[in-house]
Amino acid sequence: MVAAPVPANEAERLAALRSYDILDTACETAFDDIADIARQLLRAPIGLVTLIDAERQWFKANLGLDFRQTPRDQAFCAHAILGSAPLVVPDATQDVRFADNPLVTGPNNIRFYAGVPLVNPQGFVLGTLCVIDTVSRDIGSVDTKMLRGLARTAGTAMELHRALHDMRRVAATDPLTGLANRRAFYQRLETAISRQRRTGKPLDVLYLDLDQFKLINDRHGHAVGDDALQQIAAALRSASRLEDFAARLGGDEFALILDDQADESPNPAAEWRLSATAERIRKSINDAMGRRKWPVTASIGAVRFLAPPETAADALAVADRLMYEAKGAGRNCIRHLLC
Repeated sequence: MVAAPVPANEAERLAALRSYDILDTACETAFDDIADIARQLLRAPIGLVTLIDAERQWFKANLGLDFRQTPRDQAFCAHAILGSAPLVVPDATQDVRFADNPLVTGPNNIRFYAGVPLVNPQGFVLGTLCVIDTVSRDIGSVDTKMLRGLARTAGTAMELHRALHDMRRVAATDPLTGLANRRAFYQRLETAISRQRRTGKPLDVLYLDLDQFKLINDRHGHAVGDDALQQIAAALRSASRLEDFAARLGGDEFALILDDQADESPNPAAEWRLSATAERIRKSINDAMGRRKWPVTASIGAVRFLAPPETAADALAVADRLMYEAKGAGRNCIRHLLC
């Protein structure tokens, strides 16, 4: 078996592929239909829309196989993405690249392969539309031309998928800070509560309100206030982990859902970790504002739910109450609770 070389523009190609946010997504009728038409056109049992990731070949559409991915070094399509022309393998047992490939020698018994690269508008080859058979054969120019046309249709479906993803992302994003917005936060919190009901793991929620933020707008204007909010968002990102979920709920209110913690019982260590995370965020905001000599701090309510709250609104209400307790205690501090 001869593994395909890595394209010279592999880093850029992978970045382009991941910009579609399509890997590991559910089946979609548009892609399934294209793969089905392709296999019917060639009267073959298998039709695929494949995407070549860093270490694997993943099938966005899979008609005829009982698995969703293969190692990249076994993928016929890894060879097909090296150019823009179709790759046709009439008999894999007679091709040195594939003769001892497990997909050929094993129970899948692949013999014939025809793959057309999926080239995006920027010229990156993301994967293929391919047809596979278990008997040796060849195809003519007419079939090849029709496969090319179907591959272009698959490329259009890819662009529509990305456009819809971008629209959903914009709809869920606060335009000033780039954090999630209130609607997206409530959706994520409902999902986290549902997960907690399934797993029994704790759920951590933080609610932040900025102290004396109105002074920034009153003294320096809203442009400076907007700059301060962007600095707050940056401080939240730097003090939290990638797996945590931060949002601007509106005005000078922010909230976070922290990733599941290891401990699942009420004990001092669990409470300390929740408090330490909140303190790291409080200090990050305090330092960021202090560098600008802005008198802005954060009062934070931090709650660990050991049992699932009824709704996202209920969860946020508990964190909100704790935040107001922090304000009442003198601002720029934290109140936390296990419940």
